[in-house]
Amino acid sequence: MINMKTVVTIVLFLNAIYLCAEKIYWADSLIAVSSEARFVNAGRTAFNGIQVLGKPNIMPDFGVSPCAWMPDYTRNGMEWIKVGFKIPTMASKLFIYESYNPGAISKVIVNDEQENEKIVYNNLNPTPIQEKGRVMSISFAKTVVKSVRIEITTVNYKDYYQIDAIGICDCREDYEPKINQPENLIYGEKINLGENVNSKNAELGPVITPDGTTLYFTRDQHPDNIGDSKDQDIWFSTVDSLGNFSPAQNINAPINNEWNNFAIGISQDGNVLYLGNIYNADGTQSKGLSRSFMTDSGWSFPQQIEIEDYYNLGRFSSFSFSANGKVLIMSVERRDSYGENDLYVSFLQENGTWSKPRNLGADINTAASEDTPFLAADGATLYFSSSGHPGYGSNDMFVARRLDESWQRWSEPINLGKPINSRGWDGYYSLPASGEYAYFVSTENSIGREDIFKIKLPSEFRPYNVVLIKGKVLNAKTMKPVEATIKYEYLANAQNAGIAKSNPKTGEYVITLPGGHRYAYYAVANGFLALNENIDLSSLEQYKEIKKDLLLVPIEIGQKVVLNNIFFEYGKYELLEESFAELERVKKFMIEYPHIRITIEGHTDNIGSLQYNMQLSLNRAKAVRDWLVENGIEASRIKFKGYGPKKPIASNSTEEGRSRNRRVEFEIE
Repeated sequence: MINMKTVVTIVLFLNAIYLCAEKIYWADSLIAVSSEARFVNAGRTAFNGIQVLGKPNIMPDFGVSPCAWMPDYTRNGMEWIKVGFKIPTMASKLFIYESYNPGAISKVIVNDEQENEKIVYNNLNPTPIQEKGRVMSISFAKTVVKSVRIEITTVNYKDYYQIDAIGICDCREDYEPKINQPENLIYGEKINLGENVNSKNAELGPVITPDGTTLYFTRDQHPDNIGDSKDQDIWFSTVDSLGNFSPAQNINAPINNEWNNFAIGISQDGNVLYLGNIYNADGTQSKGLSRSFMTDSGWSFPQQIEIEDYYNLGRFSSFSFSANGKVLIMSVERRDSYGENDLYVSFLQENGTWSKPRNLGADINTAASEDTPFLAADGATLYFSSSGHPGYGSNDMFVARRLDESWQRWSEPINLGKPINSRGWDGYYSLPASGEYAYFVSTENSIGREDIFKIKLPSEFRPYNVVLIKGKVLNAKTMKPVEATIKYEYLANAQNAGIAKSNPKTGEYVITLPGGHRYAYYAVANGFLALNENIDLSSLEQYKEIKKDLLLVPIEIGQKVVLNNIFFEYGKYELLEESFAELERVKKFMIEYPHIRITIEGHTDNIGSLQYNMQLSLNRAKAVRDWLVENGIEASRIKFKGYGPKKPIASNSTEEGRSRNRRVEFEIE
């Protein structure tokens, strides 16, 4: 028997846990385990031995969790678990997180690189102690530790027993491991949206439009809801320039009916509302997703969103669509889920359906439940609710950043802290494109059961910067609104970056563009040619809003189309690669309208001699003509001219004006 007074010192930390957090090496491999508890619908890794690997999940509070190892509680006797460290490490302390019903540990053995055993703890009479959980800190003589075996005796146990984590370190100092969040967080005031939005009933599931002008939400059991039972209906409130919310209105049929109705997202342009459930023609509903389109007469009857191999083994689900309309994040339980609900990603396919859901991986998902995702306008920042990452209550809100295009690698989730998170269940979260304010549900200081609040976020929790561009799509000849599709793409490779729609009545549109790229964007409508725009967001330093009307030129003789996305190096006439997408659109137009002839015109600013600029403009026009001819358009259909600085469309006294004057355009003949 080991002399406990001389070899082992055990310190039991109950509610407060102190460790050398920056020097701890957590067990990273499961070598063997005596048994694992099995529960129906608990998730494929819930309660398994692998749950002791990595950092602790169940903190600062203890309690039963699927994110900890639980031996088969139906057995009575000796159980054990052996874990390893891929890199053997010099250590003098061992930490065991007995996360529920502590006291069962009878023996702890450490093994060095040669598999030599050292007993560092021995208890002949393990019995439950009157604590919810504890952390054992065992000190021993310095040893290179390759593995650890923990033996437990459950003869005296009538309840569950769990271990959450096993770590080693070589340190004297004790530090307090904290919930993963920045220190000294400074939130703005938690603001109740007031009686125009909140009522004596429950307000749930806020969805704010990217421009922050309209809030959609669910009201439960409100007397003005549709149907005899007054189940959940979708309501909305508009926001003025001062941030005041209008009195909420029921969105009414066909979106609301006698069943539970709830919004799960809104497109960046505000013209597509994403809805929970499938709306059947007979008035019933079934599991799935739908979408409704804004029309001249209001919202359309919801159409089913088709997802390949979609199913949900659980009772609950939640969803979030990306701003560009190409990515869907969902919280569902599937056969490959770690826990009851995991977060999955699905992508919009060319045929309009969505791909088979793909698990976001262990960086995000745990053996517990991950719910209520919200993907920010940057397409990279993900907010979600979880009971499997360390938090304050039963479910907390977290944020993580996507690290690459695989959608499998994420930064370590960060707890959003108080007052977003509480001792209770926290979830449902929505942000405008600015990322300045978060909209969420809380019962604290509410008018009714649950209310919707907003709060100004600390900079640490805001998404990456984006630019929000809004305006109208107009007929360039009449300046009247046009219903159109707005497309935007990366200039570098012409890859599609997203789409939006203009309002069918007003022609208004909204798009959001994440920083780090150069973009082309333009409107598409039958019978028109677009005046394409471009914007360089390679070094975006802050959120911006830009007002920009998009013009569509009627396909008529005499109409001129400016090719804004034709690029040359300064003073040269060789076409740059970024020009090819624009040229392809001109080629497509010429093919679709074989009777059309055009004259390509080159223009410059007034810097340099007239002779030089006349020749440069002619050469640039010819370069465009030559590309079209080389790519299949008859030379007889294309003329070209150079006007140099003779036809400016802006002042040459500013760089912005000179940039506008350096252009290529064509006239329809």
